[in-house]
Amino acid sequence: MSDRISFVIPKTLKKSLRELQTLTGEDQSTLLRRVVDKGLTEARMDIAIERYTKEQDSLEQASAVAGVSLWRLLDELKRRNVALKYTAADAEAEINKLLARRSH
Repeated sequence: MSDRISFVIPKTLKKSLRELQTLTGEDQSTLLRRVVDKGLTEARMDIAIERYTKEQDSLEQASAVAGVSLWRLLDELKRRNVALKYTAADAEAEINKLLARRSH
């Protein structure tokens, strides 16, 4: 199910949209959906990393905010040169989770 929304964009963005339409051959709605989806994906990652660096979220919570696996988040943190905030207590908690899963 889709909902219809309307918004006004500056002429410069409209021009860029037309250029992309010419390059891709997509209709305006399809292209806008693709661009918005990509932007939302990137925004979620930015917000997740910001929350992680401000110590508002753990790695696991940040990966959920970003909507990606923990490994994908770790790759992105490395790409952005963000230091891990990982303590010995964090490592111990992860080991205990793995051991608990293994015993089930």
